[in-house]
Amino acid sequence: MGRLKEFIFLGTGTSGSVPNIHCLIEEPAPTCKVCLSAIQYEPQPKPAGSGEPVLQLPHFSKNRRRNTSGLLRFMHSDGRMRNVLLDCGKTFYDAALTWFVEYRLRKIDAVLLTHGHADAMMGLDELRQWTIGGETKSVQDVVHVYLGPETMEVVARAFPYMVDKKRATGGGDVPTVQFHVIEFGPSGPLPFVLEDELEITPFEVEHGKNGAEPYYAFGFRAENFTYVSDANCVPPAAAQIIKGSKFMVVDALRPDPHVSHFSFTQAIEVCLYSLEPGGHGFFTGLTHAVDHDDVNKLIENDGRAAQAGIHVQCGFDGQRIVIDL
Repeated sequence: MGRLKEFIFLGTGTSGSVPNIHCLIEEPAPTCKVCLSAIQYEPQPKPAGSGEPVLQLPHFSKNRRRNTSGLLRFMHSDGRMRNVLLDCGKTFYDAALTWFVEYRLRKIDAVLLTHGHADAMMGLDELRQWTIGGETKSVQDVVHVYLGPETMEVVARAFPYMVDKKRATGGGDVPTVQFHVIEFGPSGPLPFVLEDELEITPFEVEHGKNGAEPYYAFGFRAENFTYVSDANCVPPAAAQIIKGSKFMVVDALRPDPHVSHFSFTQAIEVCLYSLEPGGHGFFTGLTHAVDHDDVNKLIENDGRAAQAGIHVQCGFDGQRIVIDL
């Protein structure tokens, strides 16, 4: 079995990201505290190392929030760390340019897509950065992408040349991707295994409506880690899967309720149910409504997480979480 080692936030914002452009072009002058903060750079100490050159791009404040995404890393029995990308949205290139470079990440061993919205899958074309260039320049031959049947239909419409290279036009290089459609059983999506070692358990959560019916996105659990990035309701079957997690990333859009995302209060409630004593929950998917530090104050003032003996905080782009079993 693969052993989880860490999770890195590549993005913690909504589909529109933070800052909002409309806030920055406000007349006669911008007034949004969070969006103004999000364009500010924060000085960073250069990481200590063994003399090996380290590239470090400028860091924005913790209010800079790209599309929700992350990298789950586990140690394979062959001694090489594996990188599992969770969602690949519109801001993936920008996120990779910063965090793949700074953390010296290289191969993408798998991509897991939660659903077929733009902020979860419209960065798939950027996977060409890993597969083009031939034997001398490419990072890898192929990127494996795991997704549900409905999301596969959306991807096929948006990126027909990624599904069938014969549909590419103009003669340019395209990414080499192998899609794996997650199968369903009578009670929901079936678990699958990455790299012959790490079992991934997908489950369905409600993410707003599709007409009169719920629209479902995937969440994922691997060992003691659970990822629920886009949800406004966790059905009973999913609740049983995520119960007892030690680490959890949970959708938390804003203080007020929303039709397709958890509010801060609802996200805390999900953490209270899902996390074991001493567990850690991290908010993701935030708007520009609240400053990062103010979110943490809201969690502290709520008091329920501390009373239950769990630790809940607001995540931020580039945050690196060590996962211990």
